[in-house]
Amino acid sequence: MTKTHHEIFEDLLNEAKTDENIIGFFLGGSRGKGYENDLSDYDLHMIVKDEVAEAYKKKFDREMPEIDLSVSSLSEFSEYAKWQSDTHWDRYDFTHVQALVDKTGGEIQKLIDEKGSIPKEKREEFINGSIDAYMNGFFRSVKSYRKKDAAGVRLEAAASIPYLLNALFALHDRATPFANYLSRELKRRPLEKFPWSSERLLMVLLKILKNGDLKTQQELVKIVENTFRREGYGKVFDDWEGKDKWAMSFQSDFKADKLQ
Repeated sequence: MTKTHHEIFEDLLNEAKTDENIIGFFLGGSRGKGYENDLSDYDLHMIVKDEVAEAYKKKFDREMPEIDLSVSSLSEFSEYAKWQSDTHWDRYDFTHVQALVDKTGGEIQKLIDEKGSIPKEKREEFINGSIDAYMNGFFRSVKSYRKKDAAGVRLEAAASIPYLLNALFALHDRATPFANYLSRELKRRPLEKFPWSSERLLMVLLKILKNGDLKTQQELVKIVENTFRREGYGKVFDDWEGKDKWAMSFQSDFKADKLQ
């Protein structure tokens, strides 16, 4: 009888616990964060001793229904998703994750935790850069209102939002969620330093994505500025003195819902 993906997972977990060459094993994806539903598959990470890595990659290189298993050596895992590396994009996968097997005395869990957070020495620079990029997108969107450029209004506004999310989550020492996790992340773990509820923040972001509404963008920038100034990140806004003040007071009856 064919095993279900739940049974296959349990078999792999038991093997990870008993095989001395397997030194780490944990769930990524939605199941690793407790966001799973009945349709969720299993995203699995298996860490093995360096000297057996190639053999174990071949051993587990087989089709398993609803199972996505990644096998890596401890050395490879140490390098994966490092800050500003070419796999930096995957850091969110390691947030809120607990190792199911860690035979290294906690080294693997430490690596998981590091990958799912912002390095302390990089945090200020990253937040400042993200705020600056967000403000630049906002400013360009408002300039597009002045030119009555609907595409510019909406695309610049949309492009600014990932930078805002980077800054907000970094302020809370958290990696920015993948877009399809954002609503679940905010519902389960709100941004305590941001004064709006998760529901209101999401509603405002979706409104901006819909048509780049000028007043909504200006309202959001005001709240963002107040939040980050309170947390000691006022210099970026000071550097925008003049440009942001103009953009914050600019008024237009132009509607960017359609190309004109």
